[in-house]
Amino acid sequence: MMAFFTLNINFMKLYILALCIILETGIANAQKNLVINGGFEDDLNSWNGSGAKTSPWDFKSGKYSGVIITTDADNWTGIDQTVSISKKVQALEFGAWLKAENIVKGKDAWNGAIFTVQFFNKYGKKIGDDINIITIAGDDPWTLHTKKLKLPAGADTFKILLAMGYAKGVMLIDDVSATPINIEDVDK
Repeated sequence: MMAFFTLNINFMKLYILALCIILETGIANAQKNLVINGGFEDDLNSWNGSGAKTSPWDFKSGKYSGVIITTDADNWTGIDQTVSISKKVQALEFGAWLKAENIVKGKDAWNGAIFTVQFFNKYGKKIGDDINIITIAGDDPWTLHTKKLKLPAGADTFKILLAMGYAKGVMLIDDVSATPINIEDVDK
């Protein structure tokens, strides 16, 4: 009887150890959002720039959203956040819920409410061109805009830019994210 009891205890220890390994592997593979305060629940903390505010009246989730309101298409008004990239990360999925109200573009095709990403090396030098996730004009309800990107060689940081680029109107922003993904998932 004692041998049976000892065998069951050893089996339980092995079972618990295996369960812990499985859970730890799942947690290690779960990716987290690298953007700080992407839901604007902490006002504009962690965001740089000017012309943005938070709004408790129109949001996708939580209690607030970011909002940029402009009445002059002759200016660039926006916010950005620069984020360090872990050495293990090879690809990212960028996303943001955006809403546009009466966005009137300036004279150039790229003017409007924009969501753009830039990559930089460890010396702060920009790598490649800006990558536009979306440019919006007119009216658009809350819509999730995403893009999966392989990191360019030498990328050490990225900057997310949300702005009214030589446009006027209202741009609402919520749940901004940059999530590490497997490189194989970029083309899916």
